[in-house]
Amino acid sequence: MSFSITMSGLEEAIVAGDLETLRNLYATASTDQQSALLTSIAERAARNAKTEILDWCFRSGLEVSRNSLNNELYDQACFSLSPAVFDVLIAHGIDINRYHSEYVGDALSLAAYHGNVEFTRFLLEKGADPNETWGYQEHEAGVWAIVGPNASPEILRLMLQHGWEQKNSTAHIAAAELGNLEALRLLVEANHGADLEYSEPWWGVPSENEGNQCGTALYRAALKGKEEVVAYLLEKGANPKFKDTMGRSCFWAAREGGNERAMKLLEGSD
Repeated sequence: MSFSITMSGLEEAIVAGDLETLRNLYATASTDQQSALLTSIAERAARNAKTEILDWCFRSGLEVSRNSLNNELYDQACFSLSPAVFDVLIAHGIDINRYHSEYVGDALSLAAYHGNVEFTRFLLEKGADPNETWGYQEHEAGVWAIVGPNASPEILRLMLQHGWEQKNSTAHIAAAELGNLEALRLLVEANHGADLEYSEPWWGVPSENEGNQCGTALYRAALKGKEEVVAYLLEKGANPKFKDTMGRSCFWAAREGGNERAMKLLEGSD
């Protein structure tokens, strides 16, 4: 029985958790096909959170590529969002901080994107570095915890508790622009408080109209008409005299945003 023939039943056996069938498939594959078959089984087992099968793959001699970018086994493990899957990887010597993907990012950023607090907590407790994470569209985990489909301030708290320093982070700019005061307060008032003078864009690809309007949290909040955020940031010492690369001020941004209270708060700051 050749490897090409047995592939048709591979997914079905993995989903069913049928390790005996997989052992037989592996045993009947030719020697030069076994390594590729084992890799394919491991990737599918990781995606489907079949930890017994994944563990068997490692014990059967699975060799994981040393390439740290776009490693398929790591990607599939990330998609599982399963602490149990990562327990197996870690038990077999996989460094969870080593791998990144152009499509997935890393496990921590994907957990933040989905708002998966349990998985985030597990990764951080297992040593995932919140200062080295980046995900899809190169958004860091902190940004995804704010702008993802399931925004989660608890994930921000966990990251801060596990040493997130917010160095060069744009998470607070995202929070300010979206008017998320709960998240913004967490980031500004943390031990490693957000840098209120940082002015990089938080979005992946700036729109044509806003691509040259990179600004501080205060500037972006003013531009989006978030008056409560503007008031809070001024209270916390944000610089109202910041100007973007075109020389436009926070007051100009507030005027563009059309919020009269924000304009009044920033009046005279030009």
